[in-house]
Amino acid sequence: MAAGWITVLQMVPWADVIKNAPKVADGAVKLWNSVSGKKTQAQAAQPGTGVVVATNISELERLAHHLDAAHSSIAELQIQVVQSADLLRELAAQNTQLVAQIESNRKAVTVLGVALALAILAGVVQAVVLFSA
Repeated sequence: MAAGWITVLQMVPWADVIKNAPKVADGAVKLWNSVSGKKTQAQAAQPGTGVVVATNISELERLAHHLDAAHSSIAELQIQVVQSADLLRELAAQNTQLVAQIESNRKAVTVLGVALALAILAGVVQAVVLFSA
């Protein structure tokens, strides 16, 4: 099972991932700033100054009810957009940290691989010297 994950991780172009991680984080920050800075429709809506004349009051009440429902739906959707942008910002920050940690681990594994190769080489040399004598 672990071999499958190793194969998948080896196929990932880590150089591209590491190179693009700051762009992803910056994009998430820009998205967060653009979405969170906007007012919701409920805050931005100003009462109309025009005079509405209706012959049928129940029709006007029905339209007002639909308008109120539409305003509340829009406000809920904008709250969801802000929450989604916040989640994307957090995920981008976590992604940046994850990429940095993976790069650190990659370097550590490379160093350990070289050290292991040198230790094996030293063991082989020592074995040859002992058996030659």
